[in-house]
Amino acid sequence: MVRAPLLPVPLALTALVLAVPLLTGCGRPEAGEAAVGPAPVVVTVAEAVPAPGASLVRGTGTLAYKRELPLSFKVSGRIAAISVDVADSVRKGTRLALLDQAEVSAQLREAEAAVTRARQDLDRLEPLLEKGFVELSRIETARTSLQAAKARRDAVAFNRSLSEITAPADGVVLSRPVEPGEIVPAGAPVLILGDRGSGLIVRVGLADRDIGRIAPGNAAEVLLDGRTLPATVDRIAAKSSPGTGVFDVELALDPAPERLSSGRIVGVRIAPVAGADAGLLAIPSSAILEGFGMEATVYVLDPETGRVSRRMLTVAGLDGPFTLIAGGLAPGEQVVATGAAYLRPGDPVTVAGPQTATIDR
Repeated sequence: MVRAPLLPVPLALTALVLAVPLLTGCGRPEAGEAAVGPAPVVVTVAEAVPAPGASLVRGTGTLAYKRELPLSFKVSGRIAAISVDVADSVRKGTRLALLDQAEVSAQLREAEAAVTRARQDLDRLEPLLEKGFVELSRIETARTSLQAAKARRDAVAFNRSLSEITAPADGVVLSRPVEPGEIVPAGAPVLILGDRGSGLIVRVGLADRDIGRIAPGNAAEVLLDGRTLPATVDRIAAKSSPGTGVFDVELALDPAPERLSSGRIVGVRIAPVAGADAGLLAIPSSAILEGFGMEATVYVLDPETGRVSRRMLTVAGLDGPFTLIAGGLAPGEQVVATGAAYLRPGDPVTVAGPQTATIDR
């Protein structure tokens, strides 16, 4: 084994004394030297500003006639003719479609023959009753048979009258799912007619958090082709749709402009009930760090210290690039709009420039 040479004791003590100042000097700043902290992060900030009207309930709806009537035949059969096509305007009482009459006419002739036979039987038995050749019960049976035959004839005649479709109102043909020559079952839609007299409505599905903020009679706006059409909340569903969980809301257009097509997609804005938008603030959505349902976190700037703190907010919804805040911020407080991802609570920041959460209407 190789051993390091030992220094003489006086020399070892001298080396130790010289090393102590060097070791202690490494951990202390020189006189007048300041301790170095984290460099400020350059950010932009935005003030939380009141958002009057920002809580308008927004959605996307579909234009439709208030009454859209599926028209069908009372009986099954082969379609002989359809005299209209999609988008055709029709007048009330116009014949639109017709079944092949051969089968139903044969049924009517059979029913009329049954009535004739039952009446002949009764006429033949009634004189015999007066002579005592037949019992009264037999006469009553014959009368019942005649009544049943008449009822059957009337039913077939009614079905025959419904083997053609006539327009129940002035309107426009919205759909024609079948063609002449097809055999259709009873009740199957042959045409769908939009009733012009019923007016146009907009159907929109809204989440449960928005349903509590509106009521029938509230003013609304329908946005279509750059136009804003006045509307009113007419009906609100009492139950949500099982498939989507949204509530169907109907808006009435009054007056309804002409030349609007059923099925067009439109934007909808509904004024909430009084007080529903009180206290809402707007901040840029870029300021949101994390979201948990209706809660979100942001960094808030303390202008006196130039440092940021993390804060939980209550979110009321979105409005374009802005987030609406219902609680956790006061008007005028500044949130970090950009650069928040590089911050920790208590960090100093340098503000590059303010950003205003202005909501255009």
